[in-house]
Amino acid sequence: MDLKDISIFAKVAKTGSVTKTAKALGYVQSNITTRIQHLENEFNTSLFDRQSRGMVLTTNGEILLQYVEQILNLWDEAEHILRDTETPNGTLKIGAMETTAATRLPSVLMTYHQHYPNVDISLVSGPTKYLIDSVLNHELEAAFVAGPIEHPLLEKSSVIKEELVIVSQTESVNMAPSDSLTILGFREGCSYRKRFEQYLDHLGIQSRKMIELGTLEGILGCVTAGLGISLLPKKVVERGKYPVYVRKIPDEYSLVPTVLIRRKDAFLSPALSRFIEAIDKAVES
Repeated sequence: MDLKDISIFAKVAKTGSVTKTAKALGYVQSNITTRIQHLENEFNTSLFDRQSRGMVLTTNGEILLQYVEQILNLWDEAEHILRDTETPNGTLKIGAMETTAATRLPSVLMTYHQHYPNVDISLVSGPTKYLIDSVLNHELEAAFVAGPIEHPLLEKSSVIKEELVIVSQTESVNMAPSDSLTILGFREGCSYRKRFEQYLDHLGIQSRKMIELGTLEGILGCVTAGLGISLLPKKVVERGKYPVYVRKIPDEYSLVPTVLIRRKDAFLSPALSRFIEAIDKAVES
């Protein structure tokens, strides 16, 4: 079994297409097809169902993919260990909630880049659930998520305290049980959205419409236009870019820690180690 063959197999499984895989890897399609067939002959089983809409893993293909992902992750880790020196280099893949990426990270990333210019930083934003899954699946080395987080495979550090406030177009917002509200938030899996829903449940407000938006700027823009209200970190509003009003809510719903998580069993590269140090210094200051 060749490492390149299983890498191609994993790529086809992810894209569901020989054409897309060939384009992404710079191969001709026949080369991709041949390598998949080689694996199928080696294991004497079909790994994909060839359908009109693309390549779909068979049951045996799904089983093999689980082991292939572990093999590829171990290989990447071995490369890191052998190639990394005390001077950070390579790629640092981190994730963050949209609000954290917008307000907490720019200055830290700028300073980090000045000190370690040989590190290529890849920053992915998304809701907490997506980021946790990405770290667990080795797609990200670390990620900033809303706490508290308790998971046997995850280690957490660098706690940032956030205060969440209701953001609205007008100074007064009717929030009686009989009121009907339009809520603006990120997609399902966002911890701030969940907090807001819990607070509204506490108030007895059941009549509400949720509008999902993909970016922080989109949410604030729609709040400014009067489309609805949202629950966001106070730090976001303090930037003053949007003329909105804030309303405090009880501490049990408003105070939330933001933590940096990573897998306990993953290799801690010099690049990530120095990044954690930079975050710790920023939090202390």
